[in-house]
This record gives sequence, C-alpha cells and structure tokens, in this order.
Amino acid sequence: VSTSQRHRPLLSSCGLPPSTASAVRRLCSRGVLKGSNERRDMESFWKLNRSPGSDRYLESRDASRLSGRDPSSWTVEDVMQFVREADPQLGPHADLFRKHEIDGKALLLLRSDMMMKYMGLKLGPALKLSYHIDRLKQGKF
Repeated sequence: VSTSQRHRPLLSSCGLPPSTASAVRRLCSRGVLKGSNERRDMESFWKLNRSPGSDRYLESRDASRLSGRDPSSWTVEDVMQFVREADPQLGPHADLFRKHEIDGKALLLLRSDMMMKYMGLKLGPALKLSYHIDRLKQGKF
C-alpha cells in the first residue's frame, strides 16, 4: 500500500465520485450533517445527488401496477409482468403462464416440480421462479 493510498480521505475510498465526496465533506465541515437533522439532511443530499440511471429504475419500479397489490388478486397478465420483472432471463417463459392460465392464486400454489412437469420448464428457470415466488409470499417483491 502506497503512502498516498493510506492517507486517502475516508469518503473517497468508499467508492464515491470525488465531487460527491467533496460535497459531503463541505456539508460536514459546515455542520449541516450534525445533530438531530443528520439523517434527514443525508437523505436530502442523496436524493439530489443520485445517478440518472437510478431514477429510471426507481420510476419503473414505482410505476409497476403490481406494487402494493395482493398477489392473489393478480390476473394472468399481472403474473406475466411479474415473471418479466423478476428476472429478464425468465421473460421468454412469461407466455407459458398465459398458456397454462396461471393467475395470482395459481402462482402462489406453483412449485418448481410442477413448472418442470406440466409447463416444460428446465430446472434452472423453475428454481429461479420458485425463489421469486417465495420472496413474493414473504412480501419482498
């Protein structure tokens, strides 16, 4: 480890761009990030300085017609959207859910062995879908 690497400021070693790290340092030195408002100020700072790509991701997730809805009320089309959003590699299998009339209630009952035997999925995609369905049941989608 070179001398310059050992004495680097902590913020720039966190992987923050130099401009962001220096902005955080300025806020800290002014006392903006101290006291009871520290969390709120940091949240405001990160909202103002997030990357443009993160905006698109968050907007697409927030705009999802599935978020906040009970999966057992989903239509077949909703289930197909869930499959596509869960993992882009599973997207080509979404039409199988229409073919087999898998709505939200059926999705919650679906197991990997059923997907393989009745829907013709290979083990890998069936396991991945089972993982996403389990997360859905736990409310983590």
